[in-house]
Amino acid sequence: MTEAGTATAPEFELWLAEPGSADAWLQVAHSWDYLGEQASSPELIAARRAALGDAKRASARRQAPRNWRRVAGAMAATLVIAMSLWSGARWLQSPDDYSTDLGERRVLTLADGSRVSLDSNSEVTVRYSKNARELQLLRGQARFDVAHDVERPFSVLAGDQKVIATGTAFNIDVGGPKVIVTLIEGHVVVVDVDKPSGIVTSLQMPPPRRFSVELKAGQQLAALPQRQPEIALANIQRVTAWTSGQLMFDDEPMSAVVARVNRYSHTQIMIDDPEVAALRISGVFNTGDVSGFVDVVTHYLPVRAVTQDSGAIALKTKR
Repeated sequence: MTEAGTATAPEFELWLAEPGSADAWLQVAHSWDYLGEQASSPELIAARRAALGDAKRASARRQAPRNWRRVAGAMAATLVIAMSLWSGARWLQSPDDYSTDLGERRVLTLADGSRVSLDSNSEVTVRYSKNARELQLLRGQARFDVAHDVERPFSVLAGDQKVIATGTAFNIDVGGPKVIVTLIEGHVVVVDVDKPSGIVTSLQMPPPRRFSVELKAGQQLAALPQRQPEIALANIQRVTAWTSGQLMFDDEPMSAVVARVNRYSHTQIMIDDPEVAALRISGVFNTGDVSGFVDVVTHYLPVRAVTQDSGAIALKTKR
């Protein structure tokens, strides 16, 4: 038994030869072997040295061989506790979390060189390991430019959809009821990861996936919970305009346009008039420029703006 300057004690060797003592010592050895490559972490090396130090001090006091059983038990307990604390901290540790405030955009460069562009009021978590690059888009919108690495797939979970790639660029929007995945270049696979409700036992078969779709560059997938996805061609320039601070609309209903505009400003626009909500609009607007947007729609459309006491702006039919 050696550890950085701790020599084997004769008393320990005598104890180890006694019936049952070898089993006690295996508690220590197996606990250490269980850690594999993680056994070299500074925290666990310190714990093992502390336990071996206790054994060495017991030997120096010429304890009877039977006391080595207690020493081995204490050493095993020390290592098990250290393993539990270390493993718990490792597995329960939260992934890196990044977010933006309302009206803020942010570009992140990850450890492998991949880039994540976060839109206004968005949040993403990042967890990198030896074999996987796992992210989750919790809210908002983000563009992902993925560094190529076939041995470490890059995946993003958004709602019930997981986008899996190795080296590509794609945009995900979870700002509304739909999860919208737009492939800018390369290729990705989008799979449904919807989980059943209730308690799942180890004897149950995993739930069948509703779909697994491989997208081609320029395609967009839109998915609602518990529904089959819709796949269509996308206007990449319009989808990614937000990365340069712009919003592009092409014959879209006013209700959808206002919902997008509201994602970039504390001054909210309200529509409680069905006629206004149904109006169609096209144009390019700067994100966060609510007054500019209101000026345009009230000038070119039969719409008037009414400022509420709360500061919100209501769009109503011009009478």
